[in-house]
Amino acid sequence: MAKPTKKTILICVMVFLGGLILFFPLQNLKGVIFQKIYDNTGVLIVAEEIRPTFLGWPGIEIKNVNVTLPVGENDLELSSKTMTFRVRLGGFFVPSVSLSFEELKGGGDLFLQVGQRGPLNLAHFESEKLNLDQITIPQINRSIQGILDSDGWVKVDMAKLPNTKGQISLRGKNIKLPQIIVNNPMLGPPFSIPELDAGDLDVLIKIQDGAVTFSNFKIGTPSTDFSGGITGDVKLGDSSSDTQLNITLRFLFSPRIHSNPEYRTFLDFVGAYKTGNAGEYAMNWNATLGEILNLTKALPTPVK
Repeated sequence: MAKPTKKTILICVMVFLGGLILFFPLQNLKGVIFQKIYDNTGVLIVAEEIRPTFLGWPGIEIKNVNVTLPVGENDLELSSKTMTFRVRLGGFFVPSVSLSFEELKGGGDLFLQVGQRGPLNLAHFESEKLNLDQITIPQINRSIQGILDSDGWVKVDMAKLPNTKGQISLRGKNIKLPQIIVNNPMLGPPFSIPELDAGDLDVLIKIQDGAVTFSNFKIGTPSTDFSGGITGDVKLGDSSSDTQLNITLRFLFSPRIHSNPEYRTFLDFVGAYKTGNAGEYAMNWNATLGEILNLTKALPTPVK
């Protein structure tokens, strides 16, 4: 019998390994795999079915999944028909993990990727027709309503914060801002910021050369409850508390808001920021982040 060639042996090994991967009983190890993912990433996964996928970077495709993502001191919960989990080499050669949600139960698709190497942190996100109503804002326990297409990435150097780079693009439709109750003695009696129909959103933020620049930030039209925009930039300091903000918010409210007595206290508060233009308000923050957080310069100044 002739001795098999090296090429034949290599093909057999590849076929064996491929078959092992394809037919390995991942389903039986579902609990172990999800526990390992949680231990290493803090991502909690509950799902019906898992299987390997080799489209793009190899990973695990998970069906009918509920995911709890740690976001600071709070959690973000998402459910989708399919989620793909991958360990990959991200931009700038930073090891990362990614989550790709297809057909979120609340509507839309979402891609998230985070990675870290030493002081270098990388994040990338994309969304298509994402229904914002399924994402609760932790601080107010409410959701912004609307549909969002987005694309963004950021590379943060924690050792040299001014070296941070990135770009964020947001395009929203039918945006509605939730009602917020403000109860801060510095601002006077408690008041309610009304639910505001804001229509379309168009945002482009660039991060380069030590600054976060609002290249474009527009929301709403004169026919919506709320419309306005943000201009200015943020100079990144050696630490987050040294970061210098110089941003201006200009906005208008519809007659429906102005005529509602329920919002009189709120309108009296923003009345201090009226400009010389009819119905327009404007406020500027020119302070370090540390000054804003320790309340020495928490309130914006009027812009005439």
